[in-house]
Amino acid sequence: MSLWLPKVTSFLRRKLPEIVLVVVALFLLKAAFKDVFLHPGSYLFSSGGDGLKNNYTYLYHVLWGQGTHFKGMMYPYGDHVVYSDGQPLLSMLLAGWRQLGLPLPDSGLGFMNGLMLWAIPISGLLLYRILRANLVPAWPAVIGALLISFMSPQLERILGHFGLSYGFLIPLYWYILINAFDSTKARSGWLLALYVAAGFLGGLLHPYWVTMAALLALAYGLVALLQHNKASSYSKGLAVRVMVAGLLSVGVFQLFMLLTDNIPDRPASPWGFLFYRASFASIFYPVLEPLRGFWKTALKAEPSEIWEGWAYVGLIGLVALLLTVVRVVQYLIRRRPGLILKPVLPLPLRIGLFAGILCALFGSGVPFIWGLADLLEYMKPLKQFRSIGRFAWVFYYTYTVYVVFYFNLLFRYLRNRRAGRFALSLAVLLIVIWGWEGRNATAQFAKRVSGLEITQDFMHPQDSYMTHLGWDHPITNYQAIVPMPFYLIGSEVQQMGGGSSEYESMRSSIETGLPLVAASMSRASRSRSGAVLQLFSHDVIPKEVLHDFPNQKPLLLLVTPHPLSKPEQNLVSKAQLIYSDKRASLYELPLAALNAEPARIAALSAMTSYVPRLDVVRVQSWAHPTGRSPLGNPSQAGSGNLVLWNGPVPQAQDTTTYEASVWMRSVGMESLPVLHLREWDGQTGQEVRNQEILVARATDVYHGWLRIALSTRLQKPTNRLEVYIDGETFEAADVLIRPLYADVYETLASGRPTKNNLPLQD
Repeated sequence: MSLWLPKVTSFLRRKLPEIVLVVVALFLLKAAFKDVFLHPGSYLFSSGGDGLKNNYTYLYHVLWGQGTHFKGMMYPYGDHVVYSDGQPLLSMLLAGWRQLGLPLPDSGLGFMNGLMLWAIPISGLLLYRILRANLVPAWPAVIGALLISFMSPQLERILGHFGLSYGFLIPLYWYILINAFDSTKARSGWLLALYVAAGFLGGLLHPYWVTMAALLALAYGLVALLQHNKASSYSKGLAVRVMVAGLLSVGVFQLFMLLTDNIPDRPASPWGFLFYRASFASIFYPVLEPLRGFWKTALKAEPSEIWEGWAYVGLIGLVALLLTVVRVVQYLIRRRPGLILKPVLPLPLRIGLFAGILCALFGSGVPFIWGLADLLEYMKPLKQFRSIGRFAWVFYYTYTVYVVFYFNLLFRYLRNRRAGRFALSLAVLLIVIWGWEGRNATAQFAKRVSGLEITQDFMHPQDSYMTHLGWDHPITNYQAIVPMPFYLIGSEVQQMGGGSSEYESMRSSIETGLPLVAASMSRASRSRSGAVLQLFSHDVIPKEVLHDFPNQKPLLLLVTPHPLSKPEQNLVSKAQLIYSDKRASLYELPLAALNAEPARIAALSAMTSYVPRLDVVRVQSWAHPTGRSPLGNPSQAGSGNLVLWNGPVPQAQDTTTYEASVWMRSVGMESLPVLHLREWDGQTGQEVRNQEILVARATDVYHGWLRIALSTRLQKPTNRLEVYIDGETFEAADVLIRPLYADVYETLASGRPTKNNLPLQD
């Protein structure tokens, strides 16, 4: 025992700062999160929006899924688990654990929530080692690591974007690179292989992590190359290998997706790339109250409203910036610009700081905001990341490490100048200010999480749907749940919003194991989204999704007490009510009720006795046709504005409501336009009314096209109607203006019979 005691004592002495750091971090977490920290499986960290959906996709895959295919949404198709935002690295691991018959406390919720909280002390440990590698003494490094960890901009992500909340990943990536530059060639090779693996595994938590790992490695290697000279302790080859490792991490992730994802028609250019970006304000101005309001009111400085770009470094970080700018000006006056681009800093910080600056510039939209946005058309994979402001998080870590190093150097300088008391007072002041900001941020997020002790209601409700359905309607009788109001989000072109039913539908799906026909996922397949949306199309439109259902079991409609659209009401009318309470009503919908043939036969029969109307406008030809519509007529492609009709309605009545409808191509489109309906006074030419609707809101889906309609009641029979579309690119066809109360049957120039601009034959 006497032989081991000195070794244990030596180990504890060496590791004492790290032990203290972890203990203090855990104490602070317990103080801030209270019972949440002790019982993380008892809380949903979010009960709405993206957070609720991300809870659901994670839990559903853990409880009911397997492998890389997520079957919980967009039934009967499902999607790749990566695009569900369900943290596949965790959910696939725990799903495998469940399949082995091993116990799964809290259904895996506590594991995810606990890991998000434990990410803070893990981040602190890594930052401590990074600070020590940059010559910061042990105890100042402990304090600095705690301050940086509890101010992390990723802490906010525990409120919804859970896969982005792991604050230890960027420090981990940086720490690996630091060690690679401080190792032999053979060891650095293994470390870079570890970097590739860490980037890939991070991508399985959220794809942004693998991209962030690649960006950091590229920036780090580039800066190392630019700063290299004969006196450098590293080779140019190492800098190049670092950049290759960054690219390889993305390459491995892309290969994994190529081998496991078979969906070819995901959105290539989601909106937001140059909108959700960082800025000087989002990095250096306060983003949370009360400082945010004070900053705006007292200093007349506008904080950033783009929260995706928040990477706030704190007031002390802003002070360090001002002092650094003063030093830079001094270097310029003394004609020593070399010290600006290659300052006297420890190697990891000298490279890391500038690499962080490059990442922040990219996160701010550089160089694309300099009139080079067209370059993005040649960088389609990059455009997949709509929130580039998140890449400024790299700068947060590299810069705050610099801030700790800078003030530690300043305190040493003051002590050496016999100003020890002043240095100590200044250090205490800076720590108090920084610590208060960190406490304020952590307390705000912890308060929001602590009020969501609803796991029992969400996952183990007393008012069980299994009980409601009973013996007469066992859950095994149904194949999927159709929530209403319906929601379909992710394809970028076809969408229905119905957040009011998300909680109840996801709760029922977790309990029963039945998947949802609805979807709220990233980059969802457009063709599959359209097929699902056809459930709400007009009765005469064939429902392609019927051929893809694996069996003939009915669907279970779950209708919450919120207003329904007409297509939703139509679907409910085809179903049979089997249960109702204050939370939801359950209906049984046979698949046979969705068959379009009976409605088509009835319409064709009515068409034989139809007398053509004179108060109808039909446009089915164009001056410069570019294609064919699903009704067989010529179509017109364009961009900007396209007037579809501009004139009076024949034999119009001011007591009549008129509907203007048009078919718009959706397949192959990056975005969909807006349909406008204007009424102009027939005598004065003044605008009387202006209505518009997003084509993406259409529910009539047919062969990759959407039928969209707007209605208006003319104020005067002589008034003129202008129907036009406005968008980046579009293709339109088959315009019909008709009295809303009257059915209009036609045989088009293509020979196709229609009812109210809807096909009666394929």
